[in-house]
Amino acid sequence: MEALTISVGAGLVISTVLFFIWPLIYPQSQSVLPFLFFAVPGIVFMEVALAAIKFKRIIKWDVWTRGIAEPWGFLALAFGFFILGAANTNNLIIAYTGSIFIGALCAGFGLVHTYKLKPLLLSKPRFSNFPAIIKQSAPVGFTDMGNLMLRRIDLVVLSVFVGSEGVGLYYMVQQLATIPQRVNSLFEPMMSPILARLHNAIEAKSIRAHLIGVCRWVFIIQIGLTVPMVVFGDMFLSLFGPEFVIGGLVLATILLAELIDGSFITAETPLVFARPKIPPLLLLMALIIEVIAIAVLSKLWGVQGAAIGFLLAITSLSVGRLYMLKKHLGIQVLGLIYLVPLVIGGVTASGLLLVRYWFDPLASLWIVTSVLCALLVFFVLIRHFALTKTDRILWRNFSRRKSGPVRS
Repeated sequence: MEALTISVGAGLVISTVLFFIWPLIYPQSQSVLPFLFFAVPGIVFMEVALAAIKFKRIIKWDVWTRGIAEPWGFLALAFGFFILGAANTNNLIIAYTGSIFIGALCAGFGLVHTYKLKPLLLSKPRFSNFPAIIKQSAPVGFTDMGNLMLRRIDLVVLSVFVGSEGVGLYYMVQQLATIPQRVNSLFEPMMSPILARLHNAIEAKSIRAHLIGVCRWVFIIQIGLTVPMVVFGDMFLSLFGPEFVIGGLVLATILLAELIDGSFITAETPLVFARPKIPPLLLLMALIIEVIAIAVLSKLWGVQGAAIGFLLAITSLSVGRLYMLKKHLGIQVLGLIYLVPLVIGGVTASGLLLVRYWFDPLASLWIVTSVLCALLVFFVLIRHFALTKTDRILWRNFSRRKSGPVRS
């Protein structure tokens, strides 16, 4: 309740400032200002409520809110405006803010279901705790903002040096690359509370085991998704229009960056708990590298140069995280255990390249069939040759949970 009081209060302050800025940026926003005003507090409430729920190691409300309530609420509201013949920019904004309120309502219901309404209402926040909460939360907030800026500032810098067509191509490549990028979010809802509890209990061995396992699993899943997207990248981009076909190499570069970032971004979480000042500094370093690299390379190679600049920034950030993790917590994430999945990924890529260039798969059905077969072969090979002893124990426990309780 103290966290909700602080964060929602801060959200209202931000909304008040934005309330006077929005009409200057978007003069037609008068009719949607009330919706926009409550959007930021709604997002804040949803984030804090879901964090409190995940502390109890309950992730279903996170899934319901982010995976169902928000996106499907937005789709339903937007489709409703379309059916009513009111599909315009303002109503699209209303649909978006409406989806935020639906998500906040879902998160609030989950919060009450988890902690019960009476204890929440009878709790008495102590204002004397507010300064300590703000001080402890500031590095995490700066870290989150840095991660968001890392995927936004590249477009801003690129727009200075290339035309709108190049920016549009880069943006669509980014959207396609978000498919493997979301793999890490499958594990994040559970990993944060687990690592927090292990850190508070000073269980270094358990932190190391969980972290190495999750980083490797994310790497395996992401490389399985990345390989087909690299091989057929230009064909996937052609779905947005024939003018996007030239972005195949750009997509491959961005996908490589996302593979590196997604596989090792979880290494940031223990640093946030143990050395909270380090992640924001690493992100600041990455942002500086990104701006300079994109500014220089986009002059030389246009959109491809921007993609290489993004890759350099992400690689520098990941190396910094892994180095600091090793230096301060003694956790070595990288090892030979990554070699077998990497080789299997190379074998799968070779097979798809043979299919593409020998059989010339122009039909969409043929491409989809090839990708599905490649994914099946990849995960079969992973299961037989790449799983460690610990992986097999976790796999057996997961299988048993489907049929009954598991003995610890």
